[in-house]
Amino acid sequence: GGYGSLGNSSTTERDTPVKVLEGDYSGDTYMGDNSSNKITAVTAGYYHSAALATDGTVYTWGSSDYGQLGNNSTGTSSDESTPVKVLKGAYSGTTYLGDDSDNKIIAISAGYYHSLALATDGTVYAWGYGGAGQLGDNSTTTRATPVNVQDGTYSGTTYLGDDSDNKITAIAAGYYHSLALAADGTVFAWGRGDNSQMGNDNSSQNNPIPVKVEDGAYSGTTYLGDNSSNKITAIAAGYYHS
Repeated sequence: GGYGSLGNSSTTERDTPVKVLEGDYSGDTYMGDNSSNKITAVTAGYYHSAALATDGTVYTWGSSDYGQLGNNSTGTSSDESTPVKVLKGAYSGTTYLGDDSDNKIIAISAGYYHSLALATDGTVYAWGYGGAGQLGDNSTTTRATPVNVQDGTYSGTTYLGDDSDNKITAIAAGYYHSLALAADGTVFAWGRGDNSQMGNDNSSQNNPIPVKVEDGAYSGTTYLGDNSSNKITAIAAGYYHS
């Protein structure tokens, strides 16, 4: 709780559960207590936390030393001990990430110092520390509001997930790397690759845009998940592995 990561308006560690306060959420007292806009998913990073509401908006709290709260366009946000709303950044909404009712955020994942969000249209957004390329925007720049993950070796036009016939269906954020699962069962990775966490037969290279994970021991042709009879259905990212 030292960075406000418990969301209870304190920086005190707790050895029993405390309720996350509402902060910028539209409830009465606690995060999720509005029955018309319940919290549907949560994720925990190293020193920050995030929650996804029914209406598609995203809330974060805790440490913001690398912009991982996504709530300040100037990049100078402070730690928050109660939830704040993630700003839209490159997202096509009005003010906040997920506030377009036709393109809600449907999944979130927090890494060590960065965060990911998946939109209904299949595109992926990232914010926070980008020093290893884990934001996927073809840079190693830290971002305090969401940016689009670029397509890399994905079959879209510009951004990861922008092919309506092969949307991204799941995301996972690890230590300094990120993963995404496509509808066709293939898997993409970006960020730190010094311990082979990219799965693309290169054990040392960081990738600032997504690369396709190769098949290895999997029963496909070239890439992990490319056997239509045996697609990959879930992903998870660890500290140095996937």
